[in-house]
Amino acid sequence: MIWWLKAKNVPAVLPALFAVHLMAVLVRQEAIPVPAVVGPSGGLLVTEILGVLPVVLLLHGLDRGDTATEEVAVRHSGRRNVVLCVTFALLALVPAAGIQLLWDRPEALSLARNCVGFLGSALIVRAVLGAGAAALCVAALPLACAAAGRRPGGSAQPWAWPIQEPLSYLGAGEAIFLFALGCALAAWKNRPVLDPLARTT
Repeated sequence: MIWWLKAKNVPAVLPALFAVHLMAVLVRQEAIPVPAVVGPSGGLLVTEILGVLPVVLLLHGLDRGDTATEEVAVRHSGRRNVVLCVTFALLALVPAAGIQLLWDRPEALSLARNCVGFLGSALIVRAVLGAGAAALCVAALPLACAAAGRRPGGSAQPWAWPIQEPLSYLGAGEAIFLFALGCALAAWKNRPVLDPLARTT
């Protein structure tokens, strides 16, 4: 089991996850300016994009080995991957809730929501286009939402969940829905339909 956790990149994911929580406490309302494609221009809070790092590390770990070999050598590899993803989500949510309760930092809740939603989005794209395309899509997602997801008044569009307010029930619901769908696909299908960025030998 220890070997499997190392193979899945867990020793790199956990420190990255806790490091981004620490960054969320320190940077708070720091924003990156993002030019608007649609609607008014605005910024992307650093805490709204920090969740990409641990998610991409976990995504890399999920597809680190040879999928065909792992399907033969490991029983229920899809289920194990789902357990790993659920554990990741809990480890993102619990510290964020503690930070909010102790220090009133809603940015930590936004970070946790985005970690869960980014992972769900990545798992969905991974099932269709493979891990390489999923990593690119999840890295571009918060930037795309910041560039095209604002209403004329400056508030976030309903679909732009990564940039919604930290306590938005709609944003949390969308992130949870994406995560549940991504986990279902990960449990059902370990190989992508297409993999345009696959390494060829």
